[in-house]
This record gives sequence, C-alpha cells and structure tokens, in this order.
Amino acid sequence: MTKKILFILLISTLIYSCGFTPTLKISNNNQSSNNIYYEINAGSYLSKQVVRTSIKNINKNEAAYSANIQINEFESAVNIDSNGSVLEYRVEVKINYSIRSIQSGDLIYKSQSRGFANYDVSKSEYTNTLVKNEAVKTATLEAAQLMNIMVQSKVGE
Repeated sequence: MTKKILFILLISTLIYSCGFTPTLKISNNNQSSNNIYYEINAGSYLSKQVVRTSIKNINKNEAAYSANIQINEFESAVNIDSNGSVLEYRVEVKINYSIRSIQSGDLIYKSQSRGFANYDVSKSEYTNTLVKNEAVKTATLEAAQLMNIMVQSKVGE
C-alpha cells in the first residue's frame, strides 16, 4: 500500500515539475488582440453582423492599431440543369482589409481574405432565402477568421 502511494506521489511530482508550458498561453505581454480597432466600411447587414460577432473590437481611443474592413459578396451559379434553371449557387465573400498604426498613421499591412459556401435552390422560395443566408454567414465567418489570424500575426510582429 505504501509503495502505491509513493509511486503515485513520484509520478505526480514528475508530471508537475516537467516544465511544460502551453504554447498559446495568454499573458499580459502578448495581448495584441486588444490593441486593434476594427472599422467596417462596406458590406451587407448580415455580413457586417457576422464580422462584428467574430472579432473583438475596442474603443478607438484605446487602440494602437486600426483595421479598415470592406466586405464584398458575390454569387455565381455552380450547377445548372439541362433546361437552364440553376440548381446550386456559390457565395463568395471577399474581405479587403488594411492595418494602420494609429500613432504614426503608417500602413502596416494590406491584404484580402475570402470565404466560400454553396447552397442548393431546389426547395421552396422561403427555404432558399434561409439557405442563402446561412451560406453567406458561413462564407463571411470563414473569411473573417482568416482575416483575424492574419491581422493578429502582423500586429504581433
């Protein structure tokens, strides 16, 4: 019985003192995500709402950087029936963004991110609208997440 207890204590001491530190540890020194003010200039109401919920925005007076965002949505036919009717559409959301330092006004980085989603229109008209909105949300979220990763990496440099 005492051997089991000693063995458990030895193993837990080794695990506790092995020196493991998480690679994505959030500390006060690395909080660049709190230093960015995002300004959304163009886009549909739905795509603006998705971007606003996917990024953390702060007051412009407290920010060290500002990101100017423009959202564009495109829709194209993917699957066309033999009689000419469209069965499936693809939604592409393109986010153009630029990062500037608020103190100096210098352009730090400028790029774009894209998100894609397909939706089927073979159902009723009401269902088509719902499915299209979900496709726009999915494509916008995909583009916003990619943009957020790139902005964080450029600000962190």
